[in-house]
Amino acid sequence: MEKLLETGKVKSVGVSNFSIKTLEVLLQEAKIVPAVNQVQMHPCLPQRDLTEYCSAKGIHITAYSPLGQVNSPFFADETINRVAEKSGITAAQVLLSWAVQRGTSVIPKSEKEERLKNNIAIVQLDDEDFEAVENLHKQPGMNRQLIYSKTFIDGKRAQWGWTFEQLGWEYE
Repeated sequence: MEKLLETGKVKSVGVSNFSIKTLEVLLQEAKIVPAVNQVQMHPCLPQRDLTEYCSAKGIHITAYSPLGQVNSPFFADETINRVAEKSGITAAQVLLSWAVQRGTSVIPKSEKEERLKNNIAIVQLDDEDFEAVENLHKQPGMNRQLIYSKTFIDGKRAQWGWTFEQLGWEYE
């Protein structure tokens, strides 16, 4: 990817799903620090350590699946719905606003025009509401990823032929 920069065909390079562990391996060999790391990030999986690490290295975080997936717990969550009602916005807008307010960019998916319009209407959450969403992962059963690999190696969840432990991902 670094060679593509020299051609002028791309302006920057990035990575996806890199943990601190895999970024450290990459940065030992790379001549150019990635501009972005695209990872699953939402209130159940805020990835604070990764966010701080990337910020210190000048790597921007982009959150995919910031709204969760089908049957996401967020749309029925009391905290998210309380903040949405108080602010006069949708639950999705609460989630996206929280993510942007913490300095990450987001790439939500929707095929419905109304939702697409709502998704770009980001608001500033007050400190109390921001903290409520920021701490959602501390509630029992909420500190988790929402996209699961169905692959296992030696009884351990895996992705792309590597166990989560090998990839440096600390969640199961």
